[in-house]
Amino acid sequence: MILLLVLLLSCIHFTSQETCSSPGDLPAPQMFLDKASSSQGDTVVMKCKIPALPPFTRVIFCKDGKEIAIQPMQQSKFAYDLHYEVSTSSSGNFSCLYEHKDNLNHQTLSLLSTAQHLSVTGLSSKSVLGITIPSTLGLVVLCSLLVTRGFGY
Repeated sequence: MILLLVLLLSCIHFTSQETCSSPGDLPAPQMFLDKASSSQGDTVVMKCKIPALPPFTRVIFCKDGKEIAIQPMQQSKFAYDLHYEVSTSSSGNFSCLYEHKDNLNHQTLSLLSTAQHLSVTGLSSKSVLGITIPSTLGLVVLCSLLVTRGFGY
């Protein structure tokens, strides 16, 4: 009975939240953000650098202890980039870890990287231009219509 329980527990798959909040014992990767402060609509590049150790199966990116992206292992690659679209709710602590599965499909996780904080400061210049240019064009068209119809004088 106990053996059956142990087998059952070893087959339970970690959920995404458990993966990021229950790291394992393998050496931690390093996490880098290309900027610590960004605006809504921008893209932040997150880089996770994996130690050149035994083969791993996937890289997991986390935000505030929850999984946000997974990338499968690629042969001879030890740095993984995530292009993250910034929204108003993107402020938080980002980290990464990696997973190793042996020939018996036993999962071992790394420690979490040191968390990197991202602050969201508002709308990006792209977003502002996306609003400003159409609004300005609309006002120009409206003014020219008013002038041509005699409402301007």
